[in-house]
Amino acid sequence: MSTATIDRDDPRPLHVQIRSILQKQILDQTLPPGQQLPTEEELQHQFGVSRSVVRQALSGLAAGGLIQRQRGRGSVVRATPVLHRRVQRAGGLGEEAAARGQQLSTRVLSLDAVPASMTAQVALNTSRTWKIERIRYLEDTPMVFMRTWVPRDLFPHFTPELLENASLLELMRESGYPPAGGPRQVQAVAADDVLAEGMEVAVGDPLLLLEGVTQDATGRGLESFSVWHRANTVFDVDAQATASGAVSAEEVQHLRSLVREFDTALTRLGSNALE
Repeated sequence: MSTATIDRDDPRPLHVQIRSILQKQILDQTLPPGQQLPTEEELQHQFGVSRSVVRQALSGLAAGGLIQRQRGRGSVVRATPVLHRRVQRAGGLGEEAAARGQQLSTRVLSLDAVPASMTAQVALNTSRTWKIERIRYLEDTPMVFMRTWVPRDLFPHFTPELLENASLLELMRESGYPPAGGPRQVQAVAADDVLAEGMEVAVGDPLLLLEGVTQDATGRGLESFSVWHRANTVFDVDAQATASGAVSAEEVQHLRSLVREFDTALTRLGSNALE
């Protein structure tokens, strides 16, 4: 049995602490799929709490799809769903899951016509935006909490019903604004109250935050987003070593730009000479 203990000075409720400890052990497979959890009596003894506190913690794990509670058998660890996604790919989360034989469902929490955050306003070049909040589920487990800003002038027809179980980027394509890509960054953060409730995790639990902007081929901002992922999300990255002396794509683009500027300057000088 694990020697992890609760912290009486921690402001979080005892059942939340116990749930967080067991959840971590499940996600890092200290408690692997199929493993039977300690009995309620054993957990009482380990953590020094009442049976009602233990039952609250186990109920939270069951609600999150991490364990299965069976009458007469106790609690068993369920196979934890793992979500894979590519950092360098713009959108396509549903398609990536489908390619692995998984199915994502979406619940729209809100669609509000409100001014964007300052960061989103700069990225989208407008304050007339939709603020969209959604949760994506994998096997009934909330895996992703999405907060997205999109320009209302480009997508005035968006409704909660239209967004339910739909690909936002596919809707953009259908509206005549095909997404091309944009900058992204990933960092580890702690779940706040809102994220903890939506993701069915404990406040303070680790999440992976993907933030970025999606643009069309002309550089126009189509969305500014913040997407929080459960810790059992794997970000796949294709890394390639650059050969010694090789020129990167960014350097090629810069050189082409310099060539265009040089060519323009030569044309201008030639015209002046003829005059």
